Amino acid sequence: MKNLALLTVVSMLMFVAATKVVQAEEWQAIASAQSEDKGKQLGAFLPNELWVHVGDSITWTFAADFLHTVTFLKQDTTPQQIRPLGGGCPGTTPDSSSFDGSACVTSGALGDGQTYTVTFPTAGNFKLVCLLHNAMTGAVHVLDLSETLPYDRAFYDRQANEGLAELLTDASRLEGRGIATARQTSRKEVSAGIGNFVETGGGDITLCR
Repeated sequence: MKNLALLTVVSMLMFVAATKVVQAEEWQAIASAQSEDKGKQLGAFLPNELWVHVGDSITWTFAADFLHTVTFLKQDTTPQQIRPLGGGCPGTTPDSSSFDGSACVTSGALGDGQTYTVTFPTAGNFKLVCLLHNAMTGAVHVLDLSETLPYDRAFYDRQANEGLAELLTDASRLEGRGIATARQTSRKEVSAGIGNFVETGGGDITLCR
């Protein structure tokens, strides 16, 4: 009787452990951002590089008014899928679409607080792009369930917040340069704004003022 009770307890523990292993996580990220006065626009995926498990999903929030896309083009194709919209990934795919590298997945142009979620059923290293801005890219690394993720949710939240603060500071410096440039132009010229590109280990970021 004791052996039966012990076997039952062990079976229950194994079931709970297995449930925890296969439970999918939903990660949060940013697909764009802006200053409070909306004068500084950031074309950035923050965090710029994420590691998740097979079966997990990532939800990107488009925090800026300026439009951007979350797009995963076909992987390892010949010829490679290209941008812009007409060349690589026309139309949109539904929210919560799955991406395994075999077909393009894209949010279409979103902004103003909208969100878009992608689920990853297959392990691999996938490039993330904005179809509307060439210098706005990122990367998602999808690991097998048996592999340990290098970072947790708190790390990504901290990385996104620190990256956002740093980029807004850079945009403020860019604003100063833009004002100085505008003052140097002749009266017949118009200064419409100024931009800059930032390269990271995971991809590219666009700053606009």
